[in-house]
This record gives sequence, structure tokens and C-alpha cells, in this order.
Amino acid sequence: MVAVAAAGASGVSTAGSGSAAPSGTDTSPSTVGAPTSSSGAPFAALTVTPDGAQSYDISTGVTTLPDGGTVIDQDTGVRLHAKRLTYVDGAYIDASTVTVSGAFGTLTADKLHIDVPKAVLTASGDLALTRHALRLTAVRLTYDAGRQVADFTGPVTGAAPDFQASRLLLDAASGNVLLVGDYRYASGPLTLTAPEGGGRLELKLHQVNGSPVYDAATDVSSELLARFAAELN
Repeated sequence: MVAVAAAGASGVSTAGSGSAAPSGTDTSPSTVGAPTSSSGAPFAALTVTPDGAQSYDISTGVTTLPDGGTVIDQDTGVRLHAKRLTYVDGAYIDASTVTVSGAFGTLTADKLHIDVPKAVLTASGDLALTRHALRLTAVRLTYDAGRQVADFTGPVTGAAPDFQASRLLLDAASGNVLLVGDYRYASGPLTLTAPEGGGRLELKLHQVNGSPVYDAATDVSSELLARFAAELN
């Protein structure tokens, strides 16, 4: 495992059998270090475990895991597995063919990028998300881990509930959703569509007989608008 510290943190602490080899040299998939402390900030204490070989380019600081591996954020609980990983300590992680889980749900995507200092995760390509009563596909995700806000751009299509939208904002803390732009929402005999020029539709998560369900409201709450103010401005 390799601990990936954010900028300003104490850096990578290695222990055990050694560290990543210089560029062009592969190592066995052994444990290579672990984080010694946590700053409490999203993506500030990432642990990387390779599935196989890894190499380190001393001139660029880039570590490559051509066989992929697992990344775990000790603070937020975000966990991802990818078939290929590259990263620079304290700067970024790039991953391909990814499954990642966190407060936003469980996501699969072709490509993923984590900006470590900004604590922002982006994903794209054959993107699908499952979270409680929400199942959707989209073109791109931007997740602000600090604010726990997920921004899906589209078209965004929901299998549960049944909807389509130009854009979807998810409050990962509450599960509440805002459809933005041109949308259509269907539930039984009820179908809601956006007015000409686009609009906003709130999907509020609640429990019915112990199961999570969404209710739609065209009158969007001021609390939800305030939650997504940065994305809507």
C-alpha cells in the first residue's frame, strides 16, 4: 500500500518491504507503506494498494500501476478499484475502468480523476450510479467531496425513479435531488415535464414502510436551492 498525502501534509510514509521502483522497473504486489496520520480533509490521506506491478518515474514523480489497484480515502470512506492507475503524491490520481463507492453511492465509469488539493472527483464514460432508491446513467460527474455535492451532466437518465434531465444535482448527505434544465419525470399515472426553456424539479428522499422512495415537487425548497447555490450560480 502507498499513502498519498495532500499538499501540505507530511508526505508518504513507507514501511515494510520498500517503495515503488524507479521508472521502467516493476515490483511485486507487496505492501509498501501506510498513512501515519489523518488531516480530516477529503482525499488528504489516500491509501493505494496495487494489484500487481508498479513503477515510479523519479523525474516526474508519477507512479503507474499498469495492473490497477485499490484506493481508499481514510477520512471520507471513498473506495475505488481500477484496472489502471497513475498518480502523483499530493496532486492527483487518474484511473481507468473504475468502480468507486462513497457517500454519493456506487459508481462505474471508464475514466476517473481526483484533484487531491481541491478534493474534487470527476468521472466520465459509460457512467452509471446506484444509490438507495436512485439509479441513473450520465455523461459526466463532478463530486465536491468537501461539500458532499454530486453534479451529473447529461443527458442524465434515471431507471429509478423514471426520469430524464439535462442535469442532476445530488446532496450526498441527505440523498435529495434537483433536476435542472429540460426534464421529464414519471411516477405511475403522473408525468411532469419542464416548462419551455427548462426548469427545476425537486426529488425528496424519504422512507415508506422502511424503503427509500422519492417524491417530486415543482416548488423547490429554499433549503435545497441554498445547498446547490454554488452549482446554480
